[in-house]
Amino acid sequence: MAKIFIKTLCLSALMMFLLFVSSGLPKVNGQTSCPELVGEGAENTCSEGSSYIPCDVSCKLLFTITHVGLCKPEDNGLHCHCYIPC
Repeated sequence: MAKIFIKTLCLSALMMFLLFVSSGLPKVNGQTSCPELVGEGAENTCSEGSSYIPCDVSCKLLFTITHVGLCKPEDNGLHCHCYIPC
């Protein structure tokens, strides 16, 4: 009975170790950063207090429907950045 308990405990520990190690492995497709910046969206789509929707629509029109637009602060104000989603 004790041998079965020890074997089960060792197997559980091994499975936990494999899960821990595999979660830290890089993706197969070689992505290093996610999401990946692909370019700038249209100007004047981001302003203080506005939503990100005009920026998002701009990126979808400039690139593809799957791209995402986010307003990011830079030195001279907010700018629309377009990303490839993960």
